[in-house]
This record gives sequence, structure tokens and C-alpha cells, in this order.
Amino acid sequence: MLNPKPQCPIHGSTLHRSTCRACNAAYMRAYYKERRANAPDREMLDRARKRARRLDLPFALPKDAIVIPDICPALGGPIRTSGTRSPQSPSLDRIRPDEGYVIGNIRVLSDYANRLKGNLSLEDIERRAQTADGQRQIEYERLAEYVRREQLLAEVRAKAASLDGRAGEVWSEVARFLEKAFIRADWKR
Repeated sequence: MLNPKPQCPIHGSTLHRSTCRACNAAYMRAYYKERRANAPDREMLDRARKRARRLDLPFALPKDAIVIPDICPALGGPIRTSGTRSPQSPSLDRIRPDEGYVIGNIRVLSDYANRLKGNLSLEDIERRAQTADGQRQIEYERLAEYVRREQLLAEVRAKAASLDGRAGEVWSEVARFLEKAFIRADWKR
């Protein structure tokens, strides 16, 4: 049962979903609110699929591709999945925006970090870090470090894909290790 009980502006808490659009809308609002609270990774995956379709971007993510860490891998702050949307809410980052939603190109950041990064290149982020002051400078420096780490991971994956045999396996192991470290947001701030 959904909690709180959906309320239709016409019928109140007695819903007539099959005949009343307002009842169905109230039910769906409550359903999606509960789903965002109980399965935020699934909700993020569905929104990414719709966004990819709308923006004509590639989408090839399995159901378990989205991992929400406790700490933002870019800025090091907490990520909170409960409550209303906030700067600490999880947000799906396309590391290289033009490549779409594919394995190796997504990472969950805090909403604040993802908005700060936007579609900026590493050079743009570094330029902003040089011209910013105070806390904003620190945030852009951390974002630049995050993008550099992701570029390194992309290079390691490309190297693993280009090599056959034992050498390719070793590079794949290195890529998996780096991926796990980045997902855990293994740096203490």
C-alpha cells in the first residue's frame, strides 16, 4: 500500500483510477514518490532511458549498472537518497556527454556536483578552477581531479580491449580495480 494514501481532488481517498484521470494521476504521483524513495537506482535508470530517447543519445545500461555511493566521487560530500530533491541527491553523470548512457560512461554524483560539472570539458573545469575563489575554486579543483580519474579509467579500459590474452586480462583487472575504487568514492575529505 502506498504511503501516504493518494488523494484525488474530486473523489478524495476513494480512487476511481479506471474512469477518473485525476484519480489515476494522484495514484501515479504517490507511486513514483514511493519508488524514488525505495528504489532510486531503478528510477534513475528509467529517467536516463527517457532522457536518452529525447536527446537521441545511445542507451545500453543493464538494470544493475547504477550504483549509488554514500559519498560523492567528485566532491566527497554525502549523497542522500531520502527526502525531497536537494544538492545531496543522487544524480547520473554522463562522464563524456556525447557518448550517452553506456557502461563506463556513467557515474552517480551528488546533484550539486553534476550541475557544477554540466557539459564542461576538463579544460573548462581547470580554467574555472583558476579563476574561481574560495570554496568554488576547491570544488572545481575536485571536479577536475574526478574528470582526470575517469579519463584514466577510460584509457585503461581501451587498453584492455585492444590487447588479447594475458595482457588484456591484466589490464581488465586493473580497470575493474579502478572502477571499484571510484564507485566506493574511496577518498577521505
